[in-house]
Amino acid sequence: MNPKIAVDKIRKDRQHGASQLTRQALELIEQTALHDSSDNIEAFQAFMSSLLDELALCRPTMVSIANAVNQYRSKLKQQLALSPDLHLPALRQIAVKLARDCINELETSRQQVIENGASLISSEMTIMTCSYSSAVIACLLLARRQGKFINLLAAQSQLAQHNPAYGELLIEELVQQNIPGQVFPDKDVESLVERVDLILLGADAVLADGSLINGYPSLNMARVAFDSAAKNIPVYVLCETLKFTTQKFPLSEEGFDTVPATYLTGIITEKEIIAPDAIKLYQEIR
Repeated sequence: MNPKIAVDKIRKDRQHGASQLTRQALELIEQTALHDSSDNIEAFQAFMSSLLDELALCRPTMVSIANAVNQYRSKLKQQLALSPDLHLPALRQIAVKLARDCINELETSRQQVIENGASLISSEMTIMTCSYSSAVIACLLLARRQGKFINLLAAQSQLAQHNPAYGELLIEELVQQNIPGQVFPDKDVESLVERVDLILLGADAVLADGSLINGYPSLNMARVAFDSAAKNIPVYVLCETLKFTTQKFPLSEEGFDTVPATYLTGIITEKEIIAPDAIKLYQEIR
């Protein structure tokens, strides 16, 4: 395994969502530490630090990658401060264990988000979504296992002809799990939204002002729901707090939308459902 090639693969990946790529980043850290061949602690630290730097910068819009990497870095530094006389084999073991701990924490948070999201879904609901989100898929699968039958509408989510149609990928995956759904052209959001009981979105990042970074056409979908005030269509976002960022304007990537907080009803986290206008306060008191 070549770490640089693996980082580049994450950088270029346009199929998987932020949660999946964050896990891949942590697994790369784990495997790199496990198979490291450095001769001394200084070389190991330099090699790992270089890897962490590259991972933290590889996908600016998916802030959970940088946040997870920086949490790992902080934990490793704490261990070094507590045990400055560690030998290299022991340091490798600690580095591997910390990565696995971070992966387990990520999965625990993700599962709680999914459970919290499924609790909002009632049987016979018509749910609209867009882009590709493993959290949305897992949430709908859990709701189905709970005996809830839903009608699913997914926007095609294709920014241009040469881009993947992420809504089709999402529906294909759910159909394999016996959950049917309908893909519709992105331009038809406005004509279909009145049939909807709930809009459920994934997240690549939630900013301090409560706005959302997510795949196209999240902005138009949330805006149309907001403008349909007569029906009061709620727009909820599935999002681990690891995806929260204090950055005001993270670097954008093609195919991502910024959705103002005013268009959103709530952010479903592993802890609770947070009102978008309360995100800043939540970050301050953490």
